[in-house]
Amino acid sequence: MMKKNILKKNIVDEISFGAIVQIRDQLLKLQREGKKVYRMESGDPSFPIPEHVKEAMCKALKENKTHYTDSTGIPELREAIAEKLRKKNNIRDAKPENVFVTNGGMNALYSIFRSILSDGSKVIIPDPMWTEINEIIKLSGGRVVHMHYLDYQNIEKFEKHKDASVIFINSPHNPTGKVLSRNNIRELIEFAGKNNIYIVSDEAYEDVIFDGREHFSPGSEYENTVSIFSMSKSYAMSGLRVGYVYAENPKIKERMKKMLRVTINGVNSVTQYGALAALTGPQQIVEEMRKEYEKRRDIFYGAVKESRMLDPVFPEGTFYLWARIREFPEGVGDEWAMSEYILKKTNIGSTPGPVFGKRGKNHIRFAFSTKTEDVREAAEILREKI
Repeated sequence: MMKKNILKKNIVDEISFGAIVQIRDQLLKLQREGKKVYRMESGDPSFPIPEHVKEAMCKALKENKTHYTDSTGIPELREAIAEKLRKKNNIRDAKPENVFVTNGGMNALYSIFRSILSDGSKVIIPDPMWTEINEIIKLSGGRVVHMHYLDYQNIEKFEKHKDASVIFINSPHNPTGKVLSRNNIRELIEFAGKNNIYIVSDEAYEDVIFDGREHFSPGSEYENTVSIFSMSKSYAMSGLRVGYVYAENPKIKERMKKMLRVTINGVNSVTQYGALAALTGPQQIVEEMRKEYEKRRDIFYGAVKESRMLDPVFPEGTFYLWARIREFPEGVGDEWAMSEYILKKTNIGSTPGPVFGKRGKNHIRFAFSTKTEDVREAAEILREKI
């Protein structure tokens, strides 16, 4: 006898399973079958974490620092983050009591949107955009307004959205690799200030920025900014899951403490000591990785530019290459089929553009965060076959 489903419809039912994860699973299956594949479907840094970070975590283990920590982060790490925010991000009055350590950037984003939004709150996000942003806002009761990423450079486009609760900024931007200029961000700050709108600034790629461009943090000039950072991209600590939030508003801080308590009740203690070592130890690894990403960018962009079927956008930051599909092969009808076609022809993984929103139509994304040798090989194969 079949059991009756007693569960009622839930907001979680409206959340997708995540297309990038599905593509990743397919590539991992091919790898298990012994095939050479090029993992360019998702942005996981190929570099090992710095040795002094490993040593700090081993030391924490040996010293039995494996018990519950403050739910908002160990004091030493929060102080180090505040110092970094003051010196590097020019948030001049950054205080450790306004810092919240999270289980990666994803937990930071979810906790913040749950802390800011009320049912029906309007949130402006760029389109295309990393898939999970839309889902997190939906889970938080918000209403998403998609705005073309290029329109973030034209403040007049925002005039009809003066009733928004939040403007979401992601610069450098996933998936296009574009970087908003200081003037662009200042115009957004002015508009937000006039209309009592919060800015939520996802700065996960602050250190992956090319050609002498400088990263600019909105929180350095606008107090109604919530700034979100991640150790994943700057220090190749993606699997260790450490991110952090900076927020000054007392009510948001109160809500953040509650959100962290009921979701994670504190980040893994050992990884927090690793994050502390990353922020306070030698920093040359950050620049070395940036230079290597820039090299990979040049290699892969050069190859895609010669492709008959693809028209690439020049990445100014991140480790993603966004390309318009200028010509579909015979029998290939959409972006998903194009991604499959490229995988079958070249063993190169990619992500179909519509995963990132409506303006991803006729686009595809590659991640050049994989090893330089693999990027070079994939570039030659793609140049030859696509």
